[in-house]
Amino acid sequence: MSRSVALGGSIASVLLVALVAATPGSPFSPILPPGSEPAGPFRWLAGLLGLDRVHGSALAGVGVAAAALAAIAFLLVLREAWRGTLSVRTVVTLAVAYHVVVLLLPLLFSRDVYSYAYHGKIAAMYHANPYVSTPADFPRDALAPYVGPKWADTPAVYGPLWTQVSALVTRLAESMGAQIVTFRLIAAGASLATLAVVARLARHLRPERAAFALAAVGLNPVVLFQSVGSGHNDLLVALAVAGALALLVARRPLLATAVLALGTLVKATAGVPLLLLVLVAVARAPRGERLRVAASHVMVAGGLALVFAAPFLQSEDPTLGMLELAKHEGWLAPSRLFRRALDAASGHALGVVARVVFPALLLGALFLIGRSLVRRARTLGALGEGAGWGWGLLCLMLLGPVLLPWYVTWALPLAWLLPRVPRSVLVGTGVALTVSQWTSEPARFDTAYDTNVLFGHYVLTPVVVGLLLWLLLDLWRRARAGAPLEEEPREVPAPAAER
Repeated sequence: MSRSVALGGSIASVLLVALVAATPGSPFSPILPPGSEPAGPFRWLAGLLGLDRVHGSALAGVGVAAAALAAIAFLLVLREAWRGTLSVRTVVTLAVAYHVVVLLLPLLFSRDVYSYAYHGKIAAMYHANPYVSTPADFPRDALAPYVGPKWADTPAVYGPLWTQVSALVTRLAESMGAQIVTFRLIAAGASLATLAVVARLARHLRPERAAFALAAVGLNPVVLFQSVGSGHNDLLVALAVAGALALLVARRPLLATAVLALGTLVKATAGVPLLLLVLVAVARAPRGERLRVAASHVMVAGGLALVFAAPFLQSEDPTLGMLELAKHEGWLAPSRLFRRALDAASGHALGVVARVVFPALLLGALFLIGRSLVRRARTLGALGEGAGWGWGLLCLMLLGPVLLPWYVTWALPLAWLLPRVPRSVLVGTGVALTVSQWTSEPARFDTAYDTNVLFGHYVLTPVVVGLLLWLLLDLWRRARAGAPLEEEPREVPAPAAER
């Protein structure tokens, strides 16, 4: 019975979100260029059900209900996958079907694809450096009205490989509509490829965990709507993490380094597992071989970085966007909550403390994770190493200055390797962020948007802070006890039933 309820709820929630997204003027969509408005079967069905006659706060309310149902249904179906009542075939079938549904919808939740395209055009068509020039330097471009206001005067903050991909997209797809479709297809392809890699790993190494591993990625609303639906490149980071783990299992550490280096050249976050991989590889080598091993990994990663970064190197910002990114702060990040609380209590005198403490906590957490992996390097298997990556990505996500729903995707391919606490924190953060975005455009839904911001600041962020503290306490406990970072055998559930 619980299995049927979970499956029915999952399917119903995806259909409801799709219907809201396909309604003209949907709260889930950012501003759209001509030709990219809702169309297709879900637009027709939304009109048939009368959703196109619902407007304003009422439509936003339906959207909130849809997002909440999606979060609850995901928890139910994930629980059934953990219990072993869902087969791998069922999860994969639903995941593929859900991806198709999302691709039939308009752009969802975020304007980031417009920034991708703009930076690509700066490089490909304006022959300028997107790490120095900004969209505001080319105000007559057709993309100008669509880029988020905060990013109009911001240079590129993504890796040089992604900037080159964006440049290629703008060369091949001239219209904004075609560019949106292309970025969303890249995201969907990366998501499904990640699913395939995780399926192969889990079915061969922990078949009792395979359905859960796939459901955590393929049925996750954060992956489907906030990542694939918005065309985010974070899914390429997830693919790099999953691919590198598969190569470690195949005992190809240098290739794993190359894959993670490519992921880092898309988005710097993949640098965390890359660093941990190199540390373990060096620690595992015999003493006389460590310098050679370190040099080989550095040459692979550095060589790839030089190849893709060379066209953009300059002295104005040699970090290629990292200094710029460090200036930004997200509205849901725990660090922002603490900074504002300290400023309020001290008359804006102590807020800087949070900007120092949170990076220090992140460095401390990464030190503990790295030390744990290095101490066990000689006996550490690939799955234990992958679990360490998951811890590192979780700490980066929650201790960083920006927290957005699509950031959850970084560690999701590793969820099946993690012990109960970090696994619960990862899932819990994803569920919280599923309901963090009710409306995309404040101009269309001003009241709902303001309520959404208040809900995020005073409900969701405290929940995330609680999850962060739980994660850090468990990490500290494990570090003191010398306990492994991967899941203990006693936590492994019963074998999955094939249905």
